Amino acid sequence: MDNREWLQQRLEHYRSHHNDMCEAIEDFDDISKLGCGFTSADPLEEVDIGDGSIPRPTFVNKNLDPAFKSELIKLLKEYVDCFAWNYHEMPGLSRELVEHRLPIKSGFRPYKQPTRRFNPEIYDRVKEEINRLLEAKFIRPCRYAEWISNIVPVEKKGTGKIRVCIDFRNLNRATPKDEYPMPIADMLIDAASGHRMISFLDGNAGYNQIFMAEEDISKTAFVCPGFVGLFEWIVMTFGLKNAGATYQRAMNLIFHDLLGIILEVYIDDIVVKSAGSVLIWPI
Repeated sequence: MDNREWLQQRLEHYRSHHNDMCEAIEDFDDISKLGCGFTSADPLEEVDIGDGSIPRPTFVNKNLDPAFKSELIKLLKEYVDCFAWNYHEMPGLSRELVEHRLPIKSGFRPYKQPTRRFNPEIYDRVKEEINRLLEAKFIRPCRYAEWISNIVPVEKKGTGKIRVCIDFRNLNRATPKDEYPMPIADMLIDAASGHRMISFLDGNAGYNQIFMAEEDISKTAFVCPGFVGLFEWIVMTFGLKNAGATYQRAMNLIFHDLLGIILEVYIDDIVVKSAGSVLIWPI
């Protein structure tokens, strides 16, 4: 498979796993599973790139040339502070750079979705997920909300845990579209293909690194079944209208002088490209 086919598969995977409703937060709970979701045609080898005080596991291709593999691991260790293994290592982007806003179109009034009924058997699992989001400081308890959305609990395959998705459809209908231009996928693929080496970076929980504008936080309020309560998002989440445009704008601002030269960005997917095989971390 050449670089172009690989990039095409990545974009198709992105489109199939990012929808308008589901909020997708990566699990940092089990360090032993980090990186296991990466798709590779070759077997992977786990390596620790930390200094020995805290485990910093990651994965490299087992079939790499030994000298190249050694240089790669050395490079990863040098820039270990650029990667995160838990939410608390990701402080978020500066509000001066970007915030997600939710202006309301004229003629729309706040809407509170009627609370939906759920199977009581899922209450404890929903509460577990809510506690995880609270601990990560992604959400907080809410009072006096005018816009209220329901959760849509989705069971994670193989784990039995609940993923909290939010039905923001009423809020999204009232929000004007952000016309910020998004990358054209085919042009991005053409620009990145043909290089001898490409490095793929995926923004883990990337949307959650952008804060909501303070005046719009209450609009993201969502109600949980039973005794769990009412909460609001401190950070941007999947399912909110224009979230992709806000993220793309932030990435373009951060990497403006590198785009089209040594890297390409498609929302939270970053491809660093090199014509040679020498290991260089150009960012």
